[in-house]
Amino acid sequence: MTWSKPTRQIHRWIAVVFVASIAVTVVALAAGGPEWFSYLPLAPLALLLFSGIVLLAITYSTVRRRKSEGAEDQPVSLLGQVHRWSGIVFVLTILATFVALAPADPIVWVSYLPLIPLAVLLITGVSMFVQLYRARRHGLASR
Repeated sequence: MTWSKPTRQIHRWIAVVFVASIAVTVVALAAGGPEWFSYLPLAPLALLLFSGIVLLAITYSTVRRRKSEGAEDQPVSLLGQVHRWSGIVFVLTILATFVALAPADPIVWVSYLPLIPLAVLLITGVSMFVQLYRARRHGLASR
């Protein structure tokens, strides 16, 4: 059994939950709700990180195995590559944010840096989600 398909499905649905939690958080905080609502998206975000790392490991182990078997490389869409690399950049900017906010006199503007790759992740993720279900609707996709 390949773990790629179920992991991708889980990753997609965690992304949907993450976007919904962002929407709920924005509405709740705009309505003057309690401050703890700002922590609501952190759990789905952590799950997205871990499922993304698992997908990255599965992808590269599959590519390595196929190369050892002499199989040809399968083309990866540009959208998928941008999504993958923006995920890596997002993790690096989160780590940079932790480092920048650690000193007694933190560099506060660095805390906004992860928003750029997060926006790219959102746009590419939604695009891939829509492409997949549009292809399924027309009977073109097997994932």
